Amino acid sequence: MALKNTYNSVSELYAKYASNEECENFVSLLNSRKLAKTLFALRCKAGLTQKELAVRTGITQSKVSKIEHAQDVTLTFGDILQYCDGLNLQLHVGLMPDGMSLVNKVKFHWTELQRHLEAIQEISKGDSEMENAARKFTVEAAHNITNGLLSSLEKVMPKHEKEELFTVSAPSDSQEHPEDCSPAILPRQLCHLNE
Repeated sequence: MALKNTYNSVSELYAKYASNEECENFVSLLNSRKLAKTLFALRCKAGLTQKELAVRTGITQSKVSKIEHAQDVTLTFGDILQYCDGLNLQLHVGLMPDGMSLVNKVKFHWTELQRHLEAIQEISKGDSEMENAARKFTVEAAHNITNGLLSSLEKVMPKHEKEELFTVSAPSDSQEHPEDCSPAILPRQLCHLNE
């Protein structure tokens, strides 16, 4: 029997022909395999077959398949580490309190970002070429992060009919020190522009 309709996803098709309970069970099953699906996507992105990954990791192709089709709760750290090793990936695990608010997640990630930038600066100490590279990267990171934050800020700021916002910052290849080129967002009325 040929279907006459086109669907954008399996979930959409399932929602039309299955009961609410069946649909909820299906979504629950999909959500129970997020890690396994991510591992599968990473293998595909690397352009490897299951067999090629198995050779790289020293496990069987069937074990690779089992990992990719496992529910997340049945995967072991050992399985994940072996799989990631074959893709030249590192596994990073972070623990956060259950129900942590998005605001606190942003604060957590900001603290981690600061820690990484400070580590880059610490590693480069004593080597002028590395210090210069670390400084340039920090300026570039500050520029990119600030632009992203300003973009988010612009979305939540109230819009005034005749007030236009624009960004002032140094280009990423600027020779200025980060503290000398802090980006700012200014209302047009403060800039004394002749129109």
